[in-house]
Formats: sequence, C-alpha cells, structure tokens
Amino acid sequence: MKQLMYGNILIGTILLVVGACGQESRVAPSGNVIKIGIIAPFSGTDLDKGGEGLKGVETVMRLWPLLANGDKIEIVKKDDGNEPARAVKALQELTEVDQVAAIVTFSGSGPVLAMAGAADRYKTPILATLATHPDITRRSEYVSQVCFDDIFQGQVAAAYVRDELLLDTVAVFRNTDSIYSSNLATEFERKFVSLGGRISDTVSLSAEAKDYTAVLKPLSAKGPELLYLPLKAEDVIGIIEAAAKLNWMPLMMAGDGILATVMARHREQADLLDGLLTTDFYHYTNKLTPFGEKVRHAYDGRATSFAILGVEGFAILCDAMNRCSEPASRECINDKIRTTSNFTGVMGPITIGSDGKAQRPLVINTIHKKRMVFMVKVY
Repeated sequence: MKQLMYGNILIGTILLVVGACGQESRVAPSGNVIKIGIIAPFSGTDLDKGGEGLKGVETVMRLWPLLANGDKIEIVKKDDGNEPARAVKALQELTEVDQVAAIVTFSGSGPVLAMAGAADRYKTPILATLATHPDITRRSEYVSQVCFDDIFQGQVAAAYVRDELLLDTVAVFRNTDSIYSSNLATEFERKFVSLGGRISDTVSLSAEAKDYTAVLKPLSAKGPELLYLPLKAEDVIGIIEAAAKLNWMPLMMAGDGILATVMARHREQADLLDGLLTTDFYHYTNKLTPFGEKVRHAYDGRATSFAILGVEGFAILCDAMNRCSEPASRECINDKIRTTSNFTGVMGPITIGSDGKAQRPLVINTIHKKRMVFMVKVY
C-alpha cells in the first residue's frame, strides 16, 4: 500500500487530524461512535461496484479518521446483490436495528428507486452514488444523488456528437432489460433529432445470446457515422469485435463506468476499448483538486470511477455531518446534504440542491491504453 500523505499523532488525549472532514485541526476524540450504513452489491455480477465504492469510503476514513467534533464513524455494510427487494430489506435493517444516521449506496437505479419509495417512512438520508435514474430524487425527500442523471448524460452526449463532432447520422442501441440503458438511449435520440441529426436505426438487445455480426451487418450498409452504445460491458465488447470482423470502423460512444466495469470483469479484453468515446465523471489526464491529490496518494492502486464516486459520496456525507450541531441527527444530515454548495470533489466542485440533484460537470473521454483521456468537460 502506498504511504499516506498525512499523519496521526496522539498527544495525551489530543489527536492531530490532517483533514478532519476537510480541515486541519486538533481534535479530541469524543468517544462517541456514529453508525453509517452502506448498501451495495457485494455479491453477484455487480460486486465490483460495491467493492470499488467501499474502497473509496475507506480512503476517506483514512484521510479523515474523525469528525470535527471528535466523533468516530462506524460502517455497517449490507449486501443487496443489486436487487430491489434486498435493498429495501437492508434499508429496514439499517434504520430499525442498526440505528444508522445515514446511508450511502453503490447500487443501481432499480434498487435505489425501490428504496426511495420507503425512505420517507424511515426518514433516513440516502446518498446514491451510482444510480442515475432521474426519478430517484423525485420519489423521496430523503434520497439525493452524487452523480448526474440520465437526462443530462444522454443530452450532453447527443449535443457533443452533433455540434462538436458534426456528425449527421447515428445508430442507437439499448438493453431492453436495463432502465439505465433505455433512459440514455431515449434522451440521446430526443436531443440528437432536435439538433437536426438523423437516427438511422434503433437496436434493442435482449438478455438472450446475441449474434452481434448479424445485428451489425445491415446497419453497416446504411452507413451511420457513430454507434451510441449505452449498453452492458459484454455487449459493447461484442459489438466492437463484430465490427472488426466486418472491417467496419464507425465511431462508437458508450456510457459512464464502461472502463471501470471492463477492467473489473473483462480485463483481458480491455484493449478492445481503444478509440471508444465515453461519457463519465472523471478522466486520468487533467489536474486534480488539492483534495483529489490527497485521495490519489492515499488510494491503494488506480481508482476507478466507482471508487472515486465512493470517495466523493462519503466525503459529502462527512461534510454534512460536520455542519450539524448534532452530527447523528438524520433530519439535519439530510438538510445539510441538500444544501451542499461548491463542495470540493476530486476534480471540481459539486453542488446538491434542495431537490437532491447534483450539479457537477460531465466529462467526455476517449479510451486509450486502458485509460480515459480527456476530450471536453460540460457543465
């Protein structure tokens, strides 16, 4: 593990914390412990999201071992396997049995939408780091998003393709069993057409085995200039391989988290992503904030998008608790999360409004040698 760029020095009962929730100060450990819940897929096909997100949380806990008043945070983990029913059960257990003050989740939109329906009953703040469905915050006054939502991502992707790349024709793909994929495809289509672009084809991929070559062959005859692929990682890989077999080389664009997912589950095929455009929260080639530099030195290995969202989600929660006179107050934490203004994230400021929506930049990258290389940032 890399050596951390901070020091903890115990002198009597006083702890010098470099970065106690963002500020350097002398903090006396209070002896109080506040429980925070983590709901995430720690098993199943999406376990990488839970594991990477938790590494982000643990990084912040190393940087900020205590709140500014000296209270210590204890993490209580619940595995929902990215399944809605298990997520709701985990929410019930964390609030009623474990008595957590707040919850951070690394689950997808399906589980978070299910929890949003129950969150107001438990009056416990939930920070969704990865769930991008636009309705998540509309269903509850206690669920807030750290990420941008599907509407913003799909529309920015379409505007970039039409106005910056000056492309006229796009084929749009979607996974029929994914809310995330369907939302992105719909928003991209709507925006691209409104800007004068033409959708040559819309392709729906089901969960069954797919013959990607058979899917692409008739598309290639129509000559779309770009394939928009807000798809599962295995489908993106399959389409790239099929296009190569057909000796067809259109531009391709995928959604957020594609590189993180491929590196976690299909590392041996990661080189296939070279040249792929992607919308994401981060990239590897631009200057970090001072907080981002501390995270880079403290993190063990190369952080993925999932891990960095874990860092930012937990840091925002810590900051909200630090602004409460009673850091364990659920009502206060929820209020402070939704009044987060220009919080310094890893690459720039993050604001969360009273509606629970995050205002943050979207980055368009191209993937090169297993790294996301910066193209443009959109606010």
